[in-house]
Amino acid sequence: MRVREVIPISDLRKRQAEVLAALKKGPAILTQHGKGAAVLLSLDAYNRLLEELEDLQDALDAFEARRAPGERVSLDAYLTATRARDMDTKERVHLRRRGK
Repeated sequence: MRVREVIPISDLRKRQAEVLAALKKGPAILTQHGKGAAVLLSLDAYNRLLEELEDLQDALDAFEARRAPGERVSLDAYLTATRARDMDTKERVHLRRRGK
């Protein structure tokens, strides 16, 4: 994923439609006072990036599980347990936000 454009934040308001269209070709860097301030990605690129990170985390989890001493479990069992733990954590966070 290569950066296609560097855009001053002050130009973003003026060229909003043009910038959003350009994001289909790749990310853009927003600058403020001549220095990089943020990166803009299309929603599709962002979702692909998240999926890739999740795949890499799963691979790392599997690698660490194979290296860990002790009882061996299948990859499916390990990932199921890991995801269940993650979902349990997300549920607790959700309940805390709701004040329960």
